Amino acid sequence: MREALERFDEVGDVRGRGYLIGIELVRDRATKEPFAAERAVSHTIGRRAFEDGLICYPCAGHVGGVLGDTIIVAPPYNAREAELAELIGKLTGAVERTLAAG
Repeated sequence: MREALERFDEVGDVRGRGYLIGIELVRDRATKEPFAAERAVSHTIGRRAFEDGLICYPCAGHVGGVLGDTIIVAPPYNAREAELAELIGKLTGAVERTLAAG
């Protein structure tokens, strides 16, 4: 997941444990500056992923007084390699389409 998303400067971090993974979305990776709340980046990515058949969890909330966007994915522990590849492909496509739309 980290490798597939590292090409997007707007992905600030990919972290998690096991198959519970959080993807932090920021305007600038170096400064971790968040997107404007009205842009609703995580929710737009979540909607686009859902349209492609992937359920993920968009989260937007305040951390230290700053609004941040995160996407959480949690595939089952018995997911096969092909299913994980499909998840990564659909999520990456949703991120790409959302960021390209500005």
